[in-house]
Amino acid sequence: MTSEVARPRGADEVRVALTDAAARLLGQRSPGRISGRDLAREAGVNYGLIHHYFGSKQALLQEGLASLAGSFAAGDPDGRWSSTEQFSVRHRPDYLHALAFASLAGQIGEVATIHPVAEASLADVARRRGGGEPDRGVRADVGLGIVFQLGYCLFEDLIVESLELEGDERTAVEERLRLVLRAILFNLDAGRAARGIRDGPAVSVRPVSGSGEPD
Repeated sequence: MTSEVARPRGADEVRVALTDAAARLLGQRSPGRISGRDLAREAGVNYGLIHHYFGSKQALLQEGLASLAGSFAAGDPDGRWSSTEQFSVRHRPDYLHALAFASLAGQIGEVATIHPVAEASLADVARRRGGGEPDRGVRADVGLGIVFQLGYCLFEDLIVESLELEGDERTAVEERLRLVLRAILFNLDAGRAARGIRDGPAVSVRPVSGSGEPD
């Protein structure tokens, strides 16, 4: 006979259970396909507690995605990877899938309240280019970097399978992408980088969040 799983008790346990449930479900389907009763069932609590502790299903979904974003930004607890490394989001498919599902459904603006890595990247790239608030050029370049990283991590398997990449070929594709990201960061020629040509500064500098070591 299997023992029954203990239901969350008390405000803290219930809030954590609901937030964790939201995070899990966001990694499985779009926000619009997650009902309040789905969340309550996943958390093992009564439906009414969603409104009692969060006010609305929407607020709970926002909390769930914020939890995913925060835990990704903190990196691996055992130090095996850092969110500041290039393509590090591949280590957190739950967060990657949550972003993809919400974006494809046109609902990312409804559930995403914090963007820790993007914000850190904006500040770091702006600092490298003379300081001050990130201007339009910095924002465009950081946006391109995010597209490269999220896109490759999301479709890496498709790219590898459809192009029949093996061993060194797969490594070469990723290395080209790393060079392109580095070129974007340093205002270098991204076209040359895409051809595998490494230009630019030879000095070692602190890596931009999500970009890895750029030199």
